[in-house]
Amino acid sequence: MDITLSKIDLIRERTGLNYKEAKQLLEDAKGDVVEALVSFEEEGVLEDYRPGMQMGMQGMKNMVSENVITPIKHFVSQGTKSQIRVYNAEGTLLEIPAFLGIAGAILAPRVTSLATMALLMARYSLEVDAPYAGGRYENEWT
Repeated sequence: MDITLSKIDLIRERTGLNYKEAKQLLEDAKGDVVEALVSFEEEGVLEDYRPGMQMGMQGMKNMVSENVITPIKHFVSQGTKSQIRVYNAEGTLLEIPAFLGIAGAILAPRVTSLATMALLMARYSLEVDAPYAGGRYENEWT
């Protein structure tokens, strides 16, 4: 059983394991790098996500769902509950869901910024009305 630093480095490079884990994998495979890699894959370790490692399709789906889809769903649901209100002393001029206001700012940033400046110069107020911890949370920029 010949376990060298170069073999450990090779295992680490291919698997993303740390030195201790790579050495243990090689010891279990009696120093055979190919056998260590095969046993690593057979144990299903590639299905779990680790930064810098390869992952199986299920691991990829879980990671995308957890890190991309869930935050987008949360953002959309909160954006439809939140409102952007434009008003002055005479009354409300415009009230839209915050999600649409953000989408407009992303899709047409120049138009959104010019319209906002014009409204503020005309003495209108912008108010974001959002749900917050069981109550309402309001911010106002005038």
